[in-house]
Amino acid sequence: MFAFSTRSGRATRRRRPSARPVSPESLEARLALSATASAVVLDSAAAVDSHAVEVRYTADPTAASRPLRLGVYRSADETFDPSDEAVTTFEVPASARTPGEHALTIPVADGLPIDVARPHVLIVADPDSPGAATDPARTASFRKFSIGVVTHGGIINKSWSNGSPWQLQIGRLMEQEGYDAVIPFNWVNESSQPGHAAPQGIKLARQIERLLERMPDDAVSDLHMIGHSQGTVVNAVALRKLAEDAPPELRGGWIKSTLLDPHPANNHVPGQLDSSLTALGGLARMVVEDYQARAKDPNLSVPPSVDETEVFYQHTHVRDIHLMSPGGYNLWGQVPIANPGDAPIHYYNLTQANATHSGASGVAHWYRNFVATTLAEGAPLIRALRLDGAPTNAVPTSWEPDIPLFRQAAENWGPDMVVDGARPSFSGTAAPGATVRVYVGPTSDLSTIRVLDVVTADDSGAWTVTADRDLAEGRHRAIAMAYSPEHHTRPAFAIVSMAPMGRFWIGGDPRV
Repeated sequence: MFAFSTRSGRATRRRRPSARPVSPESLEARLALSATASAVVLDSAAAVDSHAVEVRYTADPTAASRPLRLGVYRSADETFDPSDEAVTTFEVPASARTPGEHALTIPVADGLPIDVARPHVLIVADPDSPGAATDPARTASFRKFSIGVVTHGGIINKSWSNGSPWQLQIGRLMEQEGYDAVIPFNWVNESSQPGHAAPQGIKLARQIERLLERMPDDAVSDLHMIGHSQGTVVNAVALRKLAEDAPPELRGGWIKSTLLDPHPANNHVPGQLDSSLTALGGLARMVVEDYQARAKDPNLSVPPSVDETEVFYQHTHVRDIHLMSPGGYNLWGQVPIANPGDAPIHYYNLTQANATHSGASGVAHWYRNFVATTLAEGAPLIRALRLDGAPTNAVPTSWEPDIPLFRQAAENWGPDMVVDGARPSFSGTAAPGATVRVYVGPTSDLSTIRVLDVVTADDSGAWTVTADRDLAEGRHRAIAMAYSPEHHTRPAFAIVSMAPMGRFWIGGDPRV
C-alpha cells in the first residue's frame, strides 16, 4: 500500500540530459548568452552519491584564463534565484577550464539530506556574478524524489486492519509536508507472532523496490524510514536488503533512519522494561520475557548505507506514568544502537517529557505531534538540539581481533581508542547555551559511571571537557548529555540529547 502525492510523476519530471555532442551553432548561441559573466555552459548535473554531484559542461577558449567557481544549491524549482539555499562552492582547477567538454565531480562535505521543500539540486556557474539568475546556460539541475516509510511495531490490534492510527497519521502528514510517496507498511496480521518481525523486512524491501521501478529512469530518490518498537527491526532488515540489491534510484539519494523507541524482542539486548511491584506487574514481566525468548529478534545496528540516524527513546518508570498502562509495565527503548558506519547517530531522550513506549503518551505519538508536522522545515527543533562529541586526545587502537565474535563486535561498535596520557579530553557541539554533562565509567562495571564535568556550550554551541585528574588504567566508556532550557518551553519539549563517545583505554591497549 502506498500513495503518490500530486507533485510527483512522470509528467512533471524533467529528464537529466546526458552527455551529447553540441553543434557549433547552438554552442555559439549559448556561449554568447553567458559570455559576460561565465566562460562555460553547463550541460547536465547528476548525483554521484549522497555526498557528491557530477556536472558536465563546455568551456569556451577564454575559460583557461578566467577563474571559475561552481555553486551547489537546493531549490524549490529548476530556476536559480537568490532565495535558493547554498550548499557548497567549488573552485574549478585550471586543468578543468581548457576549451571543450568536461565532467567534474564536486564533493559535498555535509551531503545532500532530504529537503522536501527544495527537491531540486542546482549547479550554478559563478553564482555571484551578474546574470547568474537570468542565464539558463549557467545552471544545470536534477530533482530528488523523497520516499517515506512508516512501520508500526509488534502486537498490534488486528481490528486496525490498515495499520496503527498514529502510523497512518504520520504518513498523511509526510504527504502534506511534501514527500512524493509514502508507504505505511502494514504487518498487523503477523505482528503478534514471535520471530515474525525480521522476515517482514524482506517484504518491505520488495515493496520499496516496486515503487522505485515506477520512478523515471534517471530518478534520484531519497528514503526516510520511520519505525516504532519492533518496526525498527523490520526497517533495519529492509535497509540491508536494499543495500544488497542496490536499486539504481537510491544510489545518489540520501537515506535517513528514524527509530522511535527501538525495541527488538530479545532478552539479551540491554534495557527491557520497568514494571510495577505488584502481582500484575510481575506477571507482565514474565509474559514479556517469555515472548522475547521465543522471538529472538536480531540486535539492531545501523546499516552502513544509511546517511543519517536519529533515535527517540524513553526510560520512564511506571511510578512516573500519569496514566499507568493496564499491565503495570512500560517497555523501554533499547539504546545505544550499534553503529559500524561513519555517520553519527543522534539520540533524544524523552524520559523527562514523561513519554511512554506506547499509548497516548507514546514516543510515536510524540513524534507525530512535534516532529512530523515540521518535516518540510527540516524539523528545526530536532536539528537545534543535536549533540555531538568525541575524544580529542585519543587515536584508534591498532589491535585487530582474530576471534570472529570479537571481530564482529569491533565492526558493530567501531574500534576502541587509546588516550594519550591519563586524562581524556572531549569536545563537540550542542545547542548554544546548553548544559552539557560528560559521564565516564569503566567498561568492566556498567553500573559505575560518574560525571566527569558539567560545562555550558558557548554561543556557537561548542563545548570542551578535560579530566581534572588521572583515570585508572584500563578500558572506559564516555557519554555526553545536553539539556537546553531555551528550547524546553513546555514539558513536552523536555528533551535530553545523548551522544555515546565510544570506548577508550588509559595506559595503552594491553591487547597490542
